[in-house]
Amino acid sequence: MEQLEKKIVLVKYFLIAGLLLFIAGLLFSGKNSSADIEQVAQKVEQSIDMGSLSRADNRMVKRLYGLNANDYEGVALYVSDSNMKVEEILIVKLADNAQTEEVQSAVQGRLDRQLDSFEGYGPQQCALLEDHVLDTAGNYILYAVHQDAAAADQAFRKSL
Repeated sequence: MEQLEKKIVLVKYFLIAGLLLFIAGLLFSGKNSSADIEQVAQKVEQSIDMGSLSRADNRMVKRLYGLNANDYEGVALYVSDSNMKVEEILIVKLADNAQTEEVQSAVQGRLDRQLDSFEGYGPQQCALLEDHVLDTAGNYILYAVHQDAAAADQAFRKSL
């Protein structure tokens, strides 16, 4: 009987420890950022060579991703000046974290269409697409298809 009581006490301690870890995880993950979308975009711009990319308007966001930019707190899209290149940077500041799945799904759709378009004749472009970065940090999402996508992601994280 005494051994059973020790096991019960031990299980209680493990459950309490697990609950505390779970609560801590909720508190420290996915914090929303108050950073301005333009400041975040500027930091990303400064971190990589943007020579072949130009800022696109909200109509292009709708055309390429099917997203209405006005539904979000802010959107910055940079696309390649050439139709033969896949380099692209999308930064979205969500109005509500419930929009995360919608944006990620739109990005995945864009990525799949690009891979289909360049498959067979654009191996370098397909390699860039496969090495893309899709990063969600609280109320911000970054999608980067660029040779320096990791540097863009690092600047994105630091700017939040």
